[in-house]
Amino acid sequence: MPTFKYRALDRHGLTVKGQLEVETKAAAVRRLSDRRLDVFHIAEMPPQIRFRLIEKRIGQKDLARYIRQLATLLSAGVSLLEALGSMSKSNAHPTLAVASDHIRKDLRSGERLSSSIERHLPSLPRFVARLAELGESTGQSAKALTDAANRMEYEESMRTEIRSALSYPTFLMVVGGAIVFLLFLFVVPRFDTLIGNNRENLPVISKLVIGIGSGLKENLFVVMTGFLISFVGLSYFARQKKWRESVRGVSERTPFIGPILIQADLGGWARTMGIALDNGADLLSALKLAEFSVQSKHLRARLKDVRTEIRAGRNIDDVLQEGISDFDPLTIDLIRTGRTSGKLANMLLFVGRTQEDQTRQLTKKMAGFAEPVAILGIALIVGTIVISIVLAMTSLYDFAI
Repeated sequence: MPTFKYRALDRHGLTVKGQLEVETKAAAVRRLSDRRLDVFHIAEMPPQIRFRLIEKRIGQKDLARYIRQLATLLSAGVSLLEALGSMSKSNAHPTLAVASDHIRKDLRSGERLSSSIERHLPSLPRFVARLAELGESTGQSAKALTDAANRMEYEESMRTEIRSALSYPTFLMVVGGAIVFLLFLFVVPRFDTLIGNNRENLPVISKLVIGIGSGLKENLFVVMTGFLISFVGLSYFARQKKWRESVRGVSERTPFIGPILIQADLGGWARTMGIALDNGADLLSALKLAEFSVQSKHLRARLKDVRTEIRAGRNIDDVLQEGISDFDPLTIDLIRTGRTSGKLANMLLFVGRTQEDQTRQLTKKMAGFAEPVAILGIALIVGTIVISIVLAMTSLYDFAI
């Protein structure tokens, strides 16, 4: 789409200038006239050729900042069209700027904000569009988007803390794996040459270690090709939704990782539901909206059954106590108290914070357990290599004691 550079007089007689991205020069003049600007110069700018080897990827942090910026502009009294128009000129993230322009066009043609951002920003968590829809129906779009931004920022901080807690164990495993690989590639084959054909008296562990080292060196190209293919394959499957759900399902049944994932999902569900109720949603709508924040396919199905039971007239605390065994009795009592006192939204927000704090604690415990396990595993592998080599060398000679 062409970009036009203009100069105009505002209603106070002051000169203003800027750029406008529209289809035609006439459309640009109409757009500026709508802003009560008297245009005295307008010209199309030459197209800019941009070379990008790698397009900047939209991360969840970028999306959270985008929703926060939109909510802040709306809270300041800026109209939705003007806010999106301002954000479409941003150079912070060109992809988001283009999306803002598309959303603005959709709004001008009569489409709702919730459906438009869902189409043009598919990476957004699904609950954001539903909260935006709720804000449109209650007339509190600024508050709904602010709460959505708060939720996204909190999730990003949780992910950052989890990555930070697991970074050191991961670093240990990567470095340890590289050391073991180099030992097998450069150190072990030297002893294979030194031993030669005198292998009759070698211990089994020595034969195994030396055989792995020699085979790795002789088939290095095949091994590296296999690693590369495996990396590319994992990267491809990691982008497939069904594959990610399968991996998550297996992870949820893992002793240490499973409870962390479930607690994080339950905390996100409670917080999102509390936000929905606080924004004026009824109980069933809030339950449906909160399901979009749950990543576990199994837990999402259980929560859907909970919604069905509540639609039949049962109390939310009784249904959760029977259907979601991962909630402890104290949490159920808090939800029951919120229901009877009319403060269910506040109680669910508190439960969400509590569950997410428990997730942090479990993550720190797992990281604290993973560090010594990683060190011990590397030490055992390296120790096995060293002992096997020592046994191989001593087996070549007959020492008199």
